[in-house]
Amino acid sequence: MNGILTIEGLSLSVPTGHVIQGRRLVLDDVCFSVARGSATAYLGPNGAGKTSTFRILCGLSRADAGSVRFAGEVVCDARVRGGLPAHRFGFMPEQPYFYRNLTPRELLTGLGRLSGMSGRQLGAAIEDWAGRLDFEAVLGQPLRACSKGQVQRVGLAQALLHEPEFVLLDEPLSGLDPLGRERVRQVLHEVHAGGATLLFSSHILSDAEAMCDAVVVLDAGRVVHQGEIAGMLGKSERWAIVVEGDAGGLPAVQRVELGHGRYRLLVDGEAERDRLLNALRTSFGCRLLSVEQDRQTLEQAFISLLQDGRAS
Repeated sequence: MNGILTIEGLSLSVPTGHVIQGRRLVLDDVCFSVARGSATAYLGPNGAGKTSTFRILCGLSRADAGSVRFAGEVVCDARVRGGLPAHRFGFMPEQPYFYRNLTPRELLTGLGRLSGMSGRQLGAAIEDWAGRLDFEAVLGQPLRACSKGQVQRVGLAQALLHEPEFVLLDEPLSGLDPLGRERVRQVLHEVHAGGATLLFSSHILSDAEAMCDAVVVLDAGRVVHQGEIAGMLGKSERWAIVVEGDAGGLPAVQRVELGHGRYRLLVDGEAERDRLLNALRTSFGCRLLSVEQDRQTLEQAFISLLQDGRAS
């Protein structure tokens, strides 16, 4: 896949202090690319510079150095506060703030027109997204009377309304209940499957792991890792063996009770794995269900990456 977004040498500093003015470096020579058609997680601890990057991409801040290319064209650099082309991308901020006296239908109508939509096409799209994101019941209700989760869904709808090819999302699952999170994950899967490229930040790393195929990790304004999520997780020397029945007679291993008479047995290395499997062959009270090499979660890999980087 070719790159749709390329960021080269992006740096940004912000003023500090009231009387004695200084500068604080927020982004420090940030470089990464996003492949067309990918779903990329943009991760980092609080203050890493993720939202600052998004502000530059949206044309809300101007970088001190570096450039941003979209589909091969320079859209902003240190000389010009540009931004991604409005009709080709959609953006949802972490905390959507809209005019509270407007209804979702009025808001989406106005924003849709700014994106070049009109007439029946716009009206049908609003109804469609309200149904897909489950806020059709409040389409005619002032936003001040909507819950945080409903406003969050309206915010996602305005980012997707004009069917952009590139979608930029800052904490899209924030403030949603479990049902709302599942609905939004499903919609984003559908949008991605339809050909859109996704770049989004999230502190809920299990969601990023489930939805993304690539990752960029930022720490203290610098990119510390980028690549495929599968490569970041890798495989460990530990094996996970799931059994059912009486596991008491098996060799001493780390056990996790799964319920309903099932256990997850963890062993280190192939030799210990084979020893346990041989013991299972002669154990009539225990049945083997599965054997697989254990993997890190994205959250485990993320924490390890940052801790190792700060210790070196």
